[in-house]
Formats: sequence, C-alpha cells, structure tokens
Amino acid sequence: MLDVEHLSYTIGERKILDDISFSLTEGAITCVIGPNGCGKSTLLSHISRRLPSHGTVSYEGKKLEDWPPSEYARHVAVMVQQGMGMASGLKAEDVVLMGRYPFKKKFMDYTDEDRAIARSMMEETGALSLWGRNMGRLSGGEKQRILIAKAFTQQPDLLLMDESTNHLDVKYKIGLMEHLTRFKKRGTVLIVLHDLGLAARYADEAILMKAGHLIAHGKTSEVMTEGKLSELFEVPFYTSMHEGKRFVYC
Repeated sequence: MLDVEHLSYTIGERKILDDISFSLTEGAITCVIGPNGCGKSTLLSHISRRLPSHGTVSYEGKKLEDWPPSEYARHVAVMVQQGMGMASGLKAEDVVLMGRYPFKKKFMDYTDEDRAIARSMMEETGALSLWGRNMGRLSGGEKQRILIAKAFTQQPDLLLMDESTNHLDVKYKIGLMEHLTRFKKRGTVLIVLHDLGLAARYADEAILMKAGHLIAHGKTSEVMTEGKLSELFEVPFYTSMHEGKRFVYC
C-alpha cells in the first residue's frame, strides 16, 4: 500500500530525517512514536505531499509525484496539527463537509449524499452536538473533533493523523481509537501518537523514531517493550495486561 524507501530531509545543516524506510501493513493501525523533535510530523508531511518526497515514497506502487493531487486525495485523508487554524467564520458542519471536496464535480455544489455522509461521520465521531456552531467559538477539543469528522468524511483508504488525540478529553480519545479500530476493516491508519498507553492498547504495529532515525518497526507487542521505550525516552517504563489489552506506563 504505502512504501517509504531511503527518505531523508535536511534543513540547513540539520538532518530532520535520515534514511527512513518502511512499508505499511494494509488494514492495520500503525503508530509513530518518539521524543519531541524526532521527525514524526515531518515524516507525515512527506507522505501527505506537503513536503516533496523526491521519489522516495510510493502509494499503491506509484511514486507520490506521479499521483494527480485530486486523485491522491480520493484515496488518502490527512489530519495534521496545523489544521487548527480553521477560518473562524465557518460552521462546524461546513468544515466537515470539506472532506467531500475531492469527490465534488467542478462548478457543482455538494450532493445530498455528500451531506448525508458528513452528518453520519459527525454522529459516529461524537461531533454531531457541534452542528450549527461557529468554528471561532469552539474549544480546542471541539475543533479537534470537527477535524477528525472531516477526515472520516473523506472515506479514505489510507488515513494519516498527526497527534489527533491532542486537546481531547479521555472519553473522546478512547472514542477515536475505537472508531479507528472499526475503520481498519476497510482502510489503513498511520497515526502519530504521544499517548503511549493508547498506542500500546490499540495499534497493531509501531514505528519508533529518535533524532531523525527509524530505530524499530514491527508488531506493537514486539516493539513497544519496556527496554526499547526506556531507552527511547530515557525514563523507566513498565507494561501490564488487562482483559487482553496491553498497557504501558512509566
């Protein structure tokens, strides 16, 4: 599905990404974890085409540069941290409906089906209560819920999410991860997470990054070990099992 081969990225004399290579497992949730500044968001910026990948990233066997932007957007949805700068004059439902833009015919309005999909995704992601609200009057967590609903409204095959649990209350963090678990029956998820507990509990695979390097990639249970996490974050970590779910804490 998605292949990254020897991706590097440098700003000035600072190497942000250094020879990153991995392939995503289709139908899985893969989390990217690591200390602040290790290159997680920059990695997603290349995959989402906000930064040029220069032939190092392929989707469905085709280099990203060879995908027309509109066609790529029909397959891949992106939710990034920068999305919080949404125009304050828009209604919440109008922002969610933007997820259907790649499918909208030129010079035509959104269809009734588009609007139904947007409303359905707002309901499924717990954002329907925000219908009719002005974006400029929403809290950070409420805006985050709208952007999550927008990403799902796109109905992608691949969903890229950068720290999408930020600003969310515990209820909505769990709700999002449960929704992603249902989503992977039809799609694939690559998500940057700071909450290691959520990563260990819900992700099928994990990518560990440090100082621009990919240091481990594989099944979450094999990668997010006490030893690897302690070395990565330089504090002691512990793991436990409860009702078949794995938990990580420090």
